[in-house]
Amino acid sequence: MRATLLLLTLISGGTYAAGFGCTDQHDQRARLACYDQLADAIAQCAGQQDQLDRLLCYDEFSKAAGRTVPAAVAPAAPVAAAPAVVAPQADPEAEFGTTKPKPEAVDAITSAVTKVTTNPYGQWTLTLENGQRWRQTESRRYKVKSGDTVTIERASLGSFLLSAEGRNGSTRVKRLD
Repeated sequence: MRATLLLLTLISGGTYAAGFGCTDQHDQRARLACYDQLADAIAQCAGQQDQLDRLLCYDEFSKAAGRTVPAAVAPAAPVAAAPAVVAPQADPEAEFGTTKPKPEAVDAITSAVTKVTTNPYGQWTLTLENGQRWRQTESRRYKVKSGDTVTIERASLGSFLLSAEGRNGSTRVKRLD
């Protein structure tokens, strides 16, 4: 217990030790004796059963170390918050074991390319008929031109693969907007 308190004092209470002059001690035994006194003071405060007495003890300990305890900040006037709309939660136990159909997620889209722009690194940005813009994320060459029909499908780990109709292979893409 005493070793734990000493370690706690050395780690977190080192700033207090400076206030008591422990760090000014050049003799190792005198410095350890100073730290022992600090550990005893902390243990004495921690041993207080009443919360107010314990707080007052720690405050006195801080004052003795030459440290001031910051005053609590008074809370600002309460701001009226808009009432939050909370969706009703289903009881998890009532839902246990049932098989509900999950909402349908789109796994792939097919669209025609209306515009192709290329950056200096050879990667292109496509604009599709539906207005979506997609950028190639791989550095490998994959040719796509305006008017091509492409399919973009979900891949692993949240990525997307684009493949052009009539071509082998695919390339990774990322949606811009």
